[in-house]
Amino acid sequence: MKIIVSFCLGDTMRYDALIKYKGNELKIKVQQKALGSTFTLPDFIKTVRLENNKTIEYVHFVLDWPTKDICDYEEGAQDIPQKFLSLFAYHFHLPQKLKHLGIIEEQENKKKLIARLKQLRLENETPQVIVAAELGIARSTYACYEAGKNDPDIYILWKLADIYGISLDSLVGRDYKEKEKQLDE
Repeated sequence: MKIIVSFCLGDTMRYDALIKYKGNELKIKVQQKALGSTFTLPDFIKTVRLENNKTIEYVHFVLDWPTKDICDYEEGAQDIPQKFLSLFAYHFHLPQKLKHLGIIEEQENKKKLIARLKQLRLENETPQVIVAAELGIARSTYACYEAGKNDPDIYILWKLADIYGISLDSLVGRDYKEKEKQLDE
């Protein structure tokens, strides 16, 4: 005698969640009724966590993400990166396309570097051609760094830091002490 057991996953109720973040919108299907509404991304993250009866410490533990950052994301005090959203979506069984609302950290870091290169050169009232000559490269190559078309390699970054008498962290717009504190949490 054969016993046939079948499961129909199609009968599961699904609700539409509309999530807004930084001028973008994303509509996803969710299984929890409380999530079937319109949210900002920070509110959505917090609501998902609370609906699953999880603490911020729990999210910190399972995603291996700094507690302070998670709090900041939920409060809207810090930009939410795609890497976090991908892990969050996976753990809470949400569609991976949620990550498309997050920022790409590499792009943000590149924007900081571009802005910093221009700022330092202008503060020192130095034309691009002079900076390029000190680096031993063509002015057009240096102009591409400031325009974000090319990325300077580590040797160029070292030379730039030496030219301006600053650390690499300062050159790229990174506050190392602040990052160090976050890593300790």
